[in-house]
Amino acid sequence: MSCSPLHHAAGLMLGVLALCSRAATQDEPAFTIERLEARDGSVVEAQLGQLEVPERRAAKDSRAITLSFLRVKSEAEHPGTPVFLLAGGPGGSAIELLRRHVTGGGAAYLGLFGADLVALDQRGVGLSEPNLDSDTLFPLPLDVPGDPAVMLAAMQEVCKAEAARWREQGVDLAGYTTLESADDIADLARQLGYAKISFWAESYGTHLALQTIRRHEALVDRAVLVGPEGPDHTMKLPSQTQEGVERIAALVATEPGLSEQIPDFTAMLAGVLAQLDKAPVFVDVAGERVGVSRFDVQWLLSNLIGSVRGGIDVVPAMVLAMDQGDYEPVARELADLRRSFGVGSAMTWMMDCSSGLSAARAKRIAKEAGTCLLGDAVNFPHPNVTAAWGAKDAGDACRAPLKAKTPILFLVGDLDSRTPISNAEELMRDLPNARLIVVENAAHDLNWMQPELREAWPAFLAGKPVELTHVVAPRPRFARP
Repeated sequence: MSCSPLHHAAGLMLGVLALCSRAATQDEPAFTIERLEARDGSVVEAQLGQLEVPERRAAKDSRAITLSFLRVKSEAEHPGTPVFLLAGGPGGSAIELLRRHVTGGGAAYLGLFGADLVALDQRGVGLSEPNLDSDTLFPLPLDVPGDPAVMLAAMQEVCKAEAARWREQGVDLAGYTTLESADDIADLARQLGYAKISFWAESYGTHLALQTIRRHEALVDRAVLVGPEGPDHTMKLPSQTQEGVERIAALVATEPGLSEQIPDFTAMLAGVLAQLDKAPVFVDVAGERVGVSRFDVQWLLSNLIGSVRGGIDVVPAMVLAMDQGDYEPVARELADLRRSFGVGSAMTWMMDCSSGLSAARAKRIAKEAGTCLLGDAVNFPHPNVTAAWGAKDAGDACRAPLKAKTPILFLVGDLDSRTPISNAEELMRDLPNARLIVVENAAHDLNWMQPELREAWPAFLAGKPVELTHVVAPRPRFARP
């Protein structure tokens, strides 16, 4: 569960100049040519293809589903190991990701890899069929302060109904797991004739990459993982969001013009939550009454602080406003969240529910929730919707520490409370060939194209030594009260 429900979908600049079908030969699958026009004026030819796989490999009578992929073949004289791009979410489209990067970066972007680039829309996503997207919203009224028990009950009913709807359409939801997706990647590599592949992955995509390495280690040459989510990291630790709050407090304390108003951000937030614990607040937002509870603020902030832009940069001013009795900014954000928060994709829920968590992690989360300012709100409504979706837990063997010799480069922001530095450090105990680059002042929306990183990760993919361990990004530009 790597992506916030508050994420903002970026727009595309995609120019498809021509489309032409090409028949399959004995050596390659059928594909369609897309010609993508980049901002630099270059035109890049991409191959759009399909792969049929069983919806659930363990079921003898499983139907076949169709996965779509986009490949840009390298024009380098000696191409490197093909690189598979794995989108986050779960539920992001790697095809749209590759299109966006190609149209934005053109030849310069492709040159960073020096290899074939392959983007697979994971099962249930994007151009793959069936696409499990849903526009069903959760019934979260604006005028009622958020109560997690009441909200959860309503959300469970919606999830049950959604699961039943997809099953009635013949979808075997039990096949929508990270393990099946890992095997899809191996099948696609074989179809394309690749004996070895590398990964470039973000967020949930790193979770998929690591499970693919566990199941098909001989296939994977190396991997660049941005914001790593390990096998037992799907559910977040309250202590990680607490550390995120404390890192924000440290930045605010040294921010001229803000530190005078917020001398102790952590204490101020604790005071706001204590007041809301006594009684909720009601605010008029554009003529509508919005109820604000302690849990509402915990849930909203735990998601906002995952990113710098539109998150960490606005949170201190929001907390200061509440401390001064002005709840309009947070109520406005809550109203937007409640209006838009819905199922999104059945694939997203099935992936996270099946990945689950170990008993030890569940115990740790429960213990930490009572001592951390934002509680366990970052995980809500997980894991309490697993039964509603009818998801089967993948089991502790899939969550055990990954022991592999695959070279891996982790890129992590020191402000990232969703996939923090501690995730990478934990994983590296059993990965002798893993390296870590920490990006100061970056969060889950880490800019992997900043100059130092733009030199480091392409060198790593090319098999060259990388000594870089620390990069400093610009400080967040905090909104002023």
